Amino acid sequence: MGSKPYSIHNDRVDKVNEPIGPISLLPDILAPSLDVIFVGAAPSPTAARIGHYYAGRGNRFWTLLHQAGFTPRLLDATEDHQVLQYGIGLTAVFRDRISTMNSLLPTPSRDEIADLERRIIACAPRFVCYNGKDVCRMCTGMSSPLWGEMSEPIGGSRRYVVPSSSGRADRWGMERLQLFIELRELVHAGGSSDK
Repeated sequence: MGSKPYSIHNDRVDKVNEPIGPISLLPDILAPSLDVIFVGAAPSPTAARIGHYYAGRGNRFWTLLHQAGFTPRLLDATEDHQVLQYGIGLTAVFRDRISTMNSLLPTPSRDEIADLERRIIACAPRFVCYNGKDVCRMCTGMSSPLWGEMSEPIGGSRRYVVPSSSGRADRWGMERLQLFIELRELVHAGGSSDK
C-alpha cells in the first residue's frame, strides 16, 4: 500500500490529499539573477513540519549540492536560506501540499504552472533544474523527459533535469551525482552570478 499526501493542522500531521489552504508551507527562497533555481514537487512531512527544504532524513539534496561543488561545505536543511549566497534558489510546484510520494500528487492546474513559471521568469535565473523527472513532467507536460539539459528554455533560463534527491531514487547513485556535477560545470562555464 502506497503512502498518501499529508497535510498539517496545528502540530499534527493527517493523511489527506487536499491543499492545506492559502498559506505556503515552504516559502520560495528566490532572488533575481541566480545561477540556478531547483524546483521540487511538494514539501515532505518533515520539511513542512520544520519549515525547511529537503529536510527529510533520507533526502540527499544537501549532500549532492556539496559533493557537486555548488556549496563549499555541507549545508543542513535548517540553513536552506543560505543557498542564495551561492547563487541557488529553491521552490516547489505545490507549496501548499505535503507529499511522501510525488506520484500521488494531482496534476498541477494550468494556473499553478503559470504561477510557478511567473515566479521563475521574474527571477531570471541562468538555469532551472527539475529535481526529478516527475517534477519535470508536472511542469512541462512531457511524458518522457531525458536527464540533463533540455532543448527549450523557460523565459531566458536554460532547463535541466536531475534524478530526484529523494532516498527513493538512490538507485541512480553515481549517475545522479554526475548530473549534479554536470549542471554545476555548465553554471560555472558561463561565469558565476557572484552571489
